[in-house]
Amino acid sequence: MKIQSYNKADYTVPFYDTFPQFLEGIAKTYGSRPALSWFTRRQEEKTLTYLELTQRTADLRRGLLEQGLVPGSHVAILSENSADWIISFLAVVSCGCVAVCVDTEQSDSIIREMVCRSDAKLLFLSSTFLSICLPLLDSGSVERIVLMDGPARDEGVCPISVLYEQGHALEAESPLPAPDVSLEQTAEIVFTSGTTSQSKMVMLSQKGVLQNLCDSSIYVCFYQRVFCSLPFYHAYGLNSAVLNTFLRGAHLYINGDLKTAMRDLHLSKPDTMLTVPLMVEAIHNQMWLTVEKAGKANALKTLMKVARLCRQLHLPVKFKTLEQLREKALGTLHLLICGGAHLSRELSEEFELLGVQVLQGYGITECAPLISVNCNYANKIGSVGLPLKTLELRLDDGEVCVRGPSVMQGYYKDPDQTAQALEDGWFRTGDLGYTDQDGFLYLTGRKKNLIVFKNGKKISPEKLEEMLSAIPMVKEVMVYGTANGAFADDVKLTASIYPDPQRCEGLSSYEILEHLQQEVDKINRDLPTYQQIQLVNIREKEFNKTGTKKIKRYDNQ
Repeated sequence: MKIQSYNKADYTVPFYDTFPQFLEGIAKTYGSRPALSWFTRRQEEKTLTYLELTQRTADLRRGLLEQGLVPGSHVAILSENSADWIISFLAVVSCGCVAVCVDTEQSDSIIREMVCRSDAKLLFLSSTFLSICLPLLDSGSVERIVLMDGPARDEGVCPISVLYEQGHALEAESPLPAPDVSLEQTAEIVFTSGTTSQSKMVMLSQKGVLQNLCDSSIYVCFYQRVFCSLPFYHAYGLNSAVLNTFLRGAHLYINGDLKTAMRDLHLSKPDTMLTVPLMVEAIHNQMWLTVEKAGKANALKTLMKVARLCRQLHLPVKFKTLEQLREKALGTLHLLICGGAHLSRELSEEFELLGVQVLQGYGITECAPLISVNCNYANKIGSVGLPLKTLELRLDDGEVCVRGPSVMQGYYKDPDQTAQALEDGWFRTGDLGYTDQDGFLYLTGRKKNLIVFKNGKKISPEKLEEMLSAIPMVKEVMVYGTANGAFADDVKLTASIYPDPQRCEGLSSYEILEHLQQEVDKINRDLPTYQQIQLVNIREKEFNKTGTKKIKRYDNQ
């Protein structure tokens, strides 16, 4: 184990080259500390210490190896978030195999296609997905299935409990030596979000993943109780939340069902949460709805203006009303780490006034995933923070390009796409941005999303979407160009809006549209003519989204 630190403002963290080292290190360093907790349907809290977590991982690893799992094999994991998901992942990567993180929110056919494309022969899954994947077993595409919950009733399906027991018994007879795993061994295959096209299979190495954890830990200090409801099949949820928490020796609370996410958030009493803007917006919206129903919205807005002024003047003023609101709406939460999509500046500032620090970061699956993040001690609201220490960053005609040890090895079985994305080790993110004089990165939109007009002017829809999202009645919005003639660049700017059902209760469709149009007209007054929204469409249902709750732009136009 190496200790890595860069300067007096950075945090000191352990660094590991491979997952066997990682597991050995957290077991020795944190031992009997609580590592992982979750809540049952009856709201009972279940907990594993670091010793128990690593021991269960060792048992499962031994059981897999004894049943003939060969290092380098691809093993797919398909399940809701759970302790067994995490343990299965750690067991697979610590014996030199490749964990294939399958997106559970896809259709049945795409799930089967993902498993087959990844060449996974062993499949860990929960009973929810057993019927979907049994045809793969019957056809020979998958050789074995490990069921993570309940007894197995089908041939070729083994309960995970059997592997735990077998591995534990064998471990007692002859302890398993530390696996010989290479730094460059592929640890994960993670599917891209696929907002515009078929998901690509990103290969991340052992060292790449662990380097990314270390780099982010140097910038950001978690408090001791961490809550995460992000999907583990995504690099943000798995690497930045789960593994990063273990690296620090903090206590992770997980949620496996979005229906109980708010319940588990309150039960966990966390001081740190890793999340996406959609969750932050939901918490913020619920807070203001409660205040409005109590008839105190105007008073709170006035108080926040005063608090904002005090902050600008660096006056150490505390307001009891704001503190009470924070405790009621956010409980013990003091740190929000937000990524996956853009979070509006206004929301960040409001949470800061309530005593909750919001650190926005920026990542992409191909970079394991973090590229930049704000620091506890250096936070610029509106930016996505400072690039990680071991990453080089350059802007090529405004496009963010990065190079470093945590950049992917390539796309599995897709050399053409790999060659397009990587040039001399530089990964082209497709995101547009700029850096300020202090090195903080700001994003302005996606290169592919730019709307080009026939006069040659361009606009990022993300800029307009942020403005429209500030309208209280808007729950979700997407801006795009609607064809207005025979040519592709002859377009009208269109806003497709899903109104907040709670705020629209009792209103007719005409009244909703009229209200939204009035708000859009106010925004248009301050914009150049070519940037003004010309059409407003009302949606009856939410947009289709990725695992990190980004709108699938080209699925929804």
